[in-house]
Amino acid sequence: MDNAATTPVDRAVLKVMLPYLQGKFGNPSSIHVEGAEAKKALEFSRKKIALILQAHSDEIIFTSGGTESNNLAIFGVVRALEKTGTPISKMHFITSLIEHSSVLECFRELEELGAKVDYAPVKENGVIDPRVIAKLLKPETVLVSIGYANNEIGTIQPIREISKVLRNFPENKNLKTEIGSRSEKRRPVFHCDASQAPLYLDCMVTRLGVDLMTLDGHKMYGPKGVGFLYVKRGTRLSPILHGGGQERGTRSTTENVSGIVGLAHAFEIAAAKRKKESARLAKLRDYCYSNILQNIGIERVVVNGDLKDRLPNNINISIPGLDTEFAVLKLDAAGIACSTKSSCLGSDGGSYVVRALGRGGSAETRALSTLRFTFGRDTTKNDVNYLVKVLTKIAARLI
Repeated sequence: MDNAATTPVDRAVLKVMLPYLQGKFGNPSSIHVEGAEAKKALEFSRKKIALILQAHSDEIIFTSGGTESNNLAIFGVVRALEKTGTPISKMHFITSLIEHSSVLECFRELEELGAKVDYAPVKENGVIDPRVIAKLLKPETVLVSIGYANNEIGTIQPIREISKVLRNFPENKNLKTEIGSRSEKRRPVFHCDASQAPLYLDCMVTRLGVDLMTLDGHKMYGPKGVGFLYVKRGTRLSPILHGGGQERGTRSTTENVSGIVGLAHAFEIAAAKRKKESARLAKLRDYCYSNILQNIGIERVVVNGDLKDRLPNNINISIPGLDTEFAVLKLDAAGIACSTKSSCLGSDGGSYVVRALGRGGSAETRALSTLRFTFGRDTTKNDVNYLVKVLTKIAARLI
């Protein structure tokens, strides 16, 4: 019950990967038969992903995963602007308080380098109001980065509405980029970390209106160590890795062909199963919530995040007074894997995502007493019943 942290590789995905780990092991940059075979698999995978996204195949850049894709998106925009003569000190960025650490740490680094960053607050339900983004926009805003679905509390953000806000924002008159002999005014680039989204949400870029979008293989029953960044045609992005010029010069290094083949197939399966599996897990999630409240007590359990605009597999609760590290270890001993916050964070300080939800003085207490359960394709009603039984016993020790 920790599928937001990672998912197992689907057997069908592993099956298509294996040939490219053994017999078809060529380097896609080589011109011999083995290399050509690997290149063909690479480009076929790119086309499959582009088709699902309703994008062009040359808009897909393969990376090592979500963290690299986020770094490439953010620092790639910065470096492209620097090359046109715009210093970091003249750049303004917008993100939210609840973004994944691989996004927030990029902006903290940019602040140290002199950039100005605004961190948009969220409502008590964990959803961003697009009007807040509109108020934060400035003539010097160069990039806005908002996650599609939060990895801790599962809240789904109004990406399409935020995109409309950016499209309607007056053209940036302070930042110009040279194209040949003419200059072009630019609006803020819109980046979206959608790593948690593909199993349950439509990721078509034409509908979402994004310029850059991150996806990660191991969040969708694909392999670890591979992901991609969607880069809309016309979006200026400079590389952050330098070398052989792979991925059309945007991301140098020999491509992980077996991983990419697996990623593309996992994405296909996710798109095919999305509607039916989302409906199944939403019912299971709601059943779990109601049983937790009934058995532990509605007055003792706080639900974190919106119950409607939420991923169907996500349950995030706080039980004030609960030692969550102790609870996770006890659950683990009973054969139940869960977490207290993002697996990419250290063990101290509680959840900054839950803390950002506010609700007065209780925010800190809730942030320190949070449990996250995220279901997957193999989660059943019997699993949920067992979870509630064990969790009820652990919570009873507080009384």
